Amino acid sequence: MPLTYHYCSLETACAIISNASLRLCDITKSNDSAEITYGYAAAMDSLKRIGLISGSGPTLEFADHWIELLRPEYQTMLREALSRHLLPPNRLCYAVCLSERADQLSQWRAYGDDGRGVALGFDLSTFAQREPSFTVCSDDGHPLETHMMTLYRPIVYGRERSAERFDELAARMARNVHDLRAASAGTQDAVRARLLDATLEFIAATAFCKKRFFREEREWRLAIWGPNANTAGFETLQEGLAHALPRRFPDTVTHARFTVLPRTDRLVPTIDLGLDLGRTLRAVMIGPRCTASEQDIRMLLASAGVGVADVAHSRGTYR
Repeated sequence: MPLTYHYCSLETACAIISNASLRLCDITKSNDSAEITYGYAAAMDSLKRIGLISGSGPTLEFADHWIELLRPEYQTMLREALSRHLLPPNRLCYAVCLSERADQLSQWRAYGDDGRGVALGFDLSTFAQREPSFTVCSDDGHPLETHMMTLYRPIVYGRERSAERFDELAARMARNVHDLRAASAGTQDAVRARLLDATLEFIAATAFCKKRFFREEREWRLAIWGPNANTAGFETLQEGLAHALPRRFPDTVTHARFTVLPRTDRLVPTIDLGLDLGRTLRAVMIGPRCTASEQDIRMLLASAGVGVADVAHSRGTYR
């Protein structure tokens, strides 16, 4: 699995390294206003092709009422998500964006302080090695929520590739619907859980599709789905998720802290995800307009206990 690079200013890089954390932000507050809605267009087409739904918006219908196989609260969530083309109404998707490319001019211009910043190269493969869905428990082990999610994967660009991805996920949902209808009383709960996992991953995939216009970014995303303020017991769930993430990724995640930050005319929910930088920060690319030396960068890394990382200058001559 490739290293993925987070382009940022020197100020942000110093904050990431000194705090040993990456900040994941509510994806609906991203720079691309078409995000999520673009993914849903492909998602809905796939569900129609495989025969799970018909219509859209207020005329949305589920074939043979299969949605009734889910628990009532998930029926409401799925119906609202698909009819309104939004993330589930009781979930927030927190995400951080990275790129496979360590030295890309467009990335420097857009995210790397116009070339004056750096690109931090992370090995986040641990996040791809676990199933997306997991259970959040209270301190005494009582399950609070059985289907929180983490995803780390590349963005799919363009209609054709998006269609392929959603056709695969829709087929998995259809198999689970069939299996649940045929399941005995003793196996229904397990099959229903698989159907819910497949359904939630299908919806989550809408955050991993973009127009071909953006394909040169070669973007990956690390995303965490958490509760929003509309969720019953929101504060308890949020605290449970913060405690669950280090347990789920014990060799990588050190802590998680939720906060809300101002950004011009809006408020942005965020997660500061603590990382073991000695394991995850593997490279630093110095931007083409950045005057920091390799020695400067190594001193910064050493201050955070990162002794083994490749440090190099951009090969660009952009001024």
